[in-house]
Amino acid sequence: MALLFFAALALRLLHLREIHIHDPFFTIAGVDGAIYDEWAREILAGDWRGRGVLYLGPLYPAFMACVYALFGASLTALKAVQAVIGAGTCVLVWGLTRELFDRRVAALAGAISVVYSMHVFYGGTVMIVNLQVPLVIGLVWASLCALRRPSIPIWASCGLLLGLSALARQTVLLLAPVLALWILFGMPGPYSFARRFAFGTAFGVVILALVLPFTVRNYVVGDDLVLLNSTGGANFYMGNQRGADGTWQLPSIGTRTRVDNPRAMRDAFTKAAESATGRPLKPSEVSSYWLGRGMDEVRADWTRWLRLEARKFGLFWNAYEIWNNRSLEVSKRFSWVLQMPLVSFGVVAPLGLLGLFLTARRWRELVPVHATIACYLASALLFFVLSRYRLPATVLLIPFAAFAVVELIGRLRLRELRMNASVITLLLAATLFVHLPLANENRMHMAYYNLGNKYRELERWDEAVAAYRDSLAEIPGAISTQNNLALTLELAGRRDEAIEAWVTVGESAAVLGDRSRMERAARHLAKLGFSASEESSP
Repeated sequence: MALLFFAALALRLLHLREIHIHDPFFTIAGVDGAIYDEWAREILAGDWRGRGVLYLGPLYPAFMACVYALFGASLTALKAVQAVIGAGTCVLVWGLTRELFDRRVAALAGAISVVYSMHVFYGGTVMIVNLQVPLVIGLVWASLCALRRPSIPIWASCGLLLGLSALARQTVLLLAPVLALWILFGMPGPYSFARRFAFGTAFGVVILALVLPFTVRNYVVGDDLVLLNSTGGANFYMGNQRGADGTWQLPSIGTRTRVDNPRAMRDAFTKAAESATGRPLKPSEVSSYWLGRGMDEVRADWTRWLRLEARKFGLFWNAYEIWNNRSLEVSKRFSWVLQMPLVSFGVVAPLGLLGLFLTARRWRELVPVHATIACYLASALLFFVLSRYRLPATVLLIPFAAFAVVELIGRLRLRELRMNASVITLLLAATLFVHLPLANENRMHMAYYNLGNKYRELERWDEAVAAYRDSLAEIPGAISTQNNLALTLELAGRRDEAIEAWVTVGESAAVLGDRSRMERAARHLAKLGFSASEESSP
C-alpha cells in the first residue's frame, strides 16, 4: 500500500510540476472550473446559501472552499491536495481488488491505477471527477464488505458514500434503488426480512439526510422544488435530439451567442423555453420543458433514437477519450509525464470486459460492481458520453483487467489449447470492439480554441495566434475562432494580419447573416484605419 501510494504521488506531483511550468490552464481555471472556483470563494467569504436553484453539484465547491481555507485560495494548493487524493485512490483500487481477488491481482491492479493516463491527467484539472472517483470506489468496496459481513453501521457508511457521490454528480442516484432492492431481496445470507429492512433503512436514511437539505435549500432560496440541481431536462434533450451524436453537443436553440459553460447553457435553455411557452419559468419547469422536447424527439423517430443509443453504447466502451473541457491530447504538449507510455482505456477496457466475462459465475457477490458500472452506462445512454463522466466506471474495470492478465498467464502456462483459444478470441473481439472508429475527430478544434483563449487571457499573443490557427485548421469556418484570432492579432499590434482576419470575420458573418459580428468587424477595421482602397490594392 505504501509503495503504491508514494509511487502514485510522485508521478502526479511530477505531472503538476510540468503543467505548472508550461500549461496556461494551471493557474486560470476554465469553463466548469472557473464557476467552481468562483463558487468556492463565495463560500469562503461566508455565502453558504448562494442564489437560486443549484445547477451544479455542491460537493466540489465546498471541498475547494475547505482547501482554500486551509492552504489559501490557490489552484496550486487545490491540485496538490488532489494529487494526494489521487494517490489514495490507487490504494483504494488495490483494496477493492484484494476484496475480490488474490494478492497478485491486487498488486497488478494497484500498479495499473498508478499509471492510468486519465487518472493522472484529471488530477491536474479543476473538475469534480477528482472527488467522484474515490467516492465511487469506496462505495463499491464498502458494499462488497456489507454483502459479506452485513451490519447497520456498514450499510449506513455505504449510504454516506453514495450520498456524497450524489452531491458530486446526481446521476449516481440511479444506483440507490438497485442496491436497496438487492439488500431487501437478493443479498445472500440467512437474514430475516426485518433485518434486511433495517439494513436498507440505514442505507436509505443516510442518503436522504445528505440530499434533502439541498432540496430544502433550493425551495427556500430558489422558490422551487428541485432535488439537487435542475440540469436534467436540458441534458436529456441535448443527448437525444435529432442532431445528437452521442457526445456533449449543444443543439440549435435560437441563440447566436457562444454557450460554452454551465451558467451560459442554463441561461440559454431558460431563455429558449420561456420564449417558446410565452411566460417566465422556474428551473424545474425549464427542465420539464426540455425533457418533454427530448421525449418528443425520441417518439418522432424511434429508429433514429435506437441507432443513437447503439452509438452511445459503443462510445462508452470506445478507446477514444471524449472531452468537452480539457483534452488529453492537447495537454500532452505541456507534460512529459503524459507523453510516457501510460495505460489507456484502450488497454483497460478489453481486458476489463474479459475479466467480467471470466468472473460471470460470481455475479451474486459482484452485484455492487456490476450495478455501479451499469449505472454509469445507463447515465450515458440517457444523456451522452464524456470521458470524465465514465471515469468512475473505468476505474472499476481495472481490477477485472488485472484479473484477466493473471488468468491469461496462468492458462497459457497450462497449455490447454482449446480453452486458451476461446479466451484469446474473446479478448481480440473485445479489443476490436473497443477500437472501432466511432469518434468525431474534429472535436479537437474546441481544444485549440480553449487553449487560444487562455493564452490570450495571459497576453501571450503569439501562442494564442498559433492555437487559434490550429483550431481553424480543424474547422476553417468557425466564426468564433476567426473572431478571437482577429482580436488577438489586433491586440498584438500585427495590423496587416489583423485587418485580413477581420475582413474574414466580416465575410463569414455576412454568409451567416450575423449582423452583430458584421458590425463588430466593421468597427475594428475602422479602428485599424482600413479603407476600401486597401482591400482593392494588390
